[in-house]
Amino acid sequence: MEILIVGVVLVALMVFVSTKIKKSAAQAFERETIDTEDFRITKPEGFISPINENSRFAFEAYTKDSGKNDAEEFRQAQARLMVITDSDFETVCENVKKSVGRVLSENFLENAAVNQKHCFIESEEIKNNVKIISFWKIIKSIQKQKIYELQVSVLENYREEFQDRINEMLESFAVK
Repeated sequence: MEILIVGVVLVALMVFVSTKIKKSAAQAFERETIDTEDFRITKPEGFISPINENSRFAFEAYTKDSGKNDAEEFRQAQARLMVITDSDFETVCENVKKSVGRVLSENFLENAAVNQKHCFIESEEIKNNVKIISFWKIIKSIQKQKIYELQVSVLENYREEFQDRINEMLESFAVK
């Protein structure tokens, strides 16, 4: 009888812990605003932002699922933000254009009100027979003397599914 009681308590404890873990995992994929002392960005629903203190990225987020068939090694969509202090704005923009297969569009904006320069690049490249579309938002903060390079990439087959969330991330990204 005592073994039965201990068993029931153990099963109830396992169910409780399992439910808490599932709830926490589901919350990790919910929409969230990341607000640091340097920048602000909205991580859309369906993306997870891992906490990795040794990462070379100031922000990183990606989808849970990978592509299908040839694209199994790639996430359906991902975002990475690098902070660059040892280069100039024009060089960073040129390096992005050189590193991609094909530039689809490019726009520059200088916002004197907040002492920033912005560069927007849309590119397309093929890796292992998989077409990847990338959106770049590069911001130079004249005041902070830093360049913030946000790259959001999506597998072409998932572009329509993720376009609204990608736009939300790009539009929300702001340097303080």
